[in-house]
Amino acid sequence: MGSAPLTPVPVAEALARVSAAPRGLLALGMRSCAACMLLPASLAEIARARPDLVIAIGEFAGPEDWRQREALLWPRGIHVSRSSVPAMAVLVDGEVVASRQGAAPAEQIDRWLEEVLGPAAHPLPGCLTPRELEALEAVSGRIARQSGVKERRAHGLSAA
Repeated sequence: MGSAPLTPVPVAEALARVSAAPRGLLALGMRSCAACMLLPASLAEIARARPDLVIAIGEFAGPEDWRQREALLWPRGIHVSRSSVPAMAVLVDGEVVASRQGAAPAEQIDRWLEEVLGPAAHPLPGCLTPRELEALEAVSGRIARQSGVKERRAHGLSAA
């Protein structure tokens, strides 16, 4: 069974989608984050495994999006910063019932969801799916560059 690709949308739009659903998964990320770039592939697998779960990816695209956090997310108990994305929250009837920081393969995300929502309708394999492997390959260069910059900074060297 296939699923439509998940595309990041503005945070307010993503929150509205999952808040209106009986059960929703809100993922939050930003464009420059390699781990955030992996979310669409992993969450597409979650959508296949849990067709009754509304999933949306909210993207912090600029300063205004970050300023909206206080009004949009904080009252719901969703606290996120640039250093904590990607982040995810499960909403049931519009209320946050669980949250986590960080991305993960679909199978690991699904184990977390199972604790809150019960088992998936269509179990996931215990390994990366072909879609996730493709996404990982697509961002591997960015991940390597970011790791190199962090390593240079840790040693007091210029990032240039």
